[in-house]
Amino acid sequence: MNPWLALFLFSQGMPVGAEAQWQVERKLSAPEAHQAASADQHFVYAITSGGVTKYDRKSGKRVATSEGAAKHLNSGFFWKGKLLCAHSNYPLKPERNEIKILDIDSMKLTTFKDFGNTGGSLTWVLHKDGFWWCNFARYGADNHKTFLVKYDEQWREVARWTYPAKVISQLGRHSLSGGIWRGDQLWTTGHDDPIAFRLGLPKEGSELEYLGQHAIPFTGQGLANDPVSGGLVGINRAKRQVIFAGTRGKPVRLRILCYNIHHAEGVDGKLDVPRIARVILSVKPDLVALQEVDQKTKRTRKVDQVAELASLTKMNSAFGANIDLQGGHYGNAILSRFPITRPKNHHLPNVDSGEQRGVIESAIRISEEDTILFLATHLDHRRSNQERLASAKFINRMMGDRDKVPAILAGDFNDVPDSPTLKEVGKLWVRTNPEMNPTVPVAKPVRQIDYILVRPKNRWKVVETRVLDEAVASDHRAIFAVIELVD
Repeated sequence: MNPWLALFLFSQGMPVGAEAQWQVERKLSAPEAHQAASADQHFVYAITSGGVTKYDRKSGKRVATSEGAAKHLNSGFFWKGKLLCAHSNYPLKPERNEIKILDIDSMKLTTFKDFGNTGGSLTWVLHKDGFWWCNFARYGADNHKTFLVKYDEQWREVARWTYPAKVISQLGRHSLSGGIWRGDQLWTTGHDDPIAFRLGLPKEGSELEYLGQHAIPFTGQGLANDPVSGGLVGINRAKRQVIFAGTRGKPVRLRILCYNIHHAEGVDGKLDVPRIARVILSVKPDLVALQEVDQKTKRTRKVDQVAELASLTKMNSAFGANIDLQGGHYGNAILSRFPITRPKNHHLPNVDSGEQRGVIESAIRISEEDTILFLATHLDHRRSNQERLASAKFINRMMGDRDKVPAILAGDFNDVPDSPTLKEVGKLWVRTNPEMNPTVPVAKPVRQIDYILVRPKNRWKVVETRVLDEAVASDHRAIFAVIELVD
């Protein structure tokens, strides 16, 4: 990092080097890179005040220039295959604002929405969650009056917010020129500084919430998300370059535990949920896959074991019920140090009226940039492997076209490493322990039937895998792995 930039960020209260750093991945020369840049799968669009120029993404060659009048274009945002650009008559007064739309095939630039005078200059427009989000900039002594407006699909104003003083104080006499959504965070840039401010919508009040800021390897003005790399697209205004930026931070390290808890009944016959919680906490896991979990059944005293374990471990939880049992439910569960989103339980194929088995999956957002899938399962225990094979094929099919999404699968497979079941699973998944780590019988384990697996292989590095030395709390030993998500 540039030492002067580091000094500046430190003076603003931003921790230097505490998070993954954005770095230049590619530069594309474009004389029109004056206001902003955007990109789709095949082309790059350099935006200047008077128009948009299209470049071939692979070769960097100029392809075409827009036709249509424009005075002051700003950020570009793709919507339904068209490029929307903020447009104003800045610096004239009274302000007049439009959204210009570029047909990327004909390169015709026309008016999509005419706002008239809104009391500020339109610098970006975004569409998210069925709403339009438009920023109207004010400058000089009035730049603290810059505001963000949320419109519905009929362009009726739903809400508006101003920006926190911590952001405005860093802009000098300029305003906010670029904006993008990254997840639920609004990232916005100023005019000249290589910084992206991270903001959130407040639960109440009319001022956006300051969440932090990142150093980025291009100066302010407009920016965009790159649909190819997932990184950022910006400009170096002085050098007339389009800049593609990505992160090259430290790998994200995760601690994963897989544990068949036998409804919290130990081999000593004692029903003890806190004891299971202590086993879990002994390795300080980030994610836990649990099998044989009771929820309000008579045999376990009507305790909601999922809620109880979540409370004792101070983790988030999700439950996948597979069997109705004694007035309650029985199935698999997930515990997570991170928020659990979109949990969904899938019933696995059932052969010859065996116990209904399942796999619960959820999206886990482990960092600002990374979301993974986490799956917990428990397969059939009978001698025949017919149902286990069908279940393995089901889980592989369930992943569908998500072959590039980092995923973790953990569970009790009731089969050994060289079995047809594990070979089927191994078509898509990689075990964290290539050598056998026995998990049963619990007193003196000789067979491994519990596993932690990952995919795709090139996104994960295994740091360690081991079986916990605990032989009383359940009839299985827990298996634990430390893994890293890498670029």
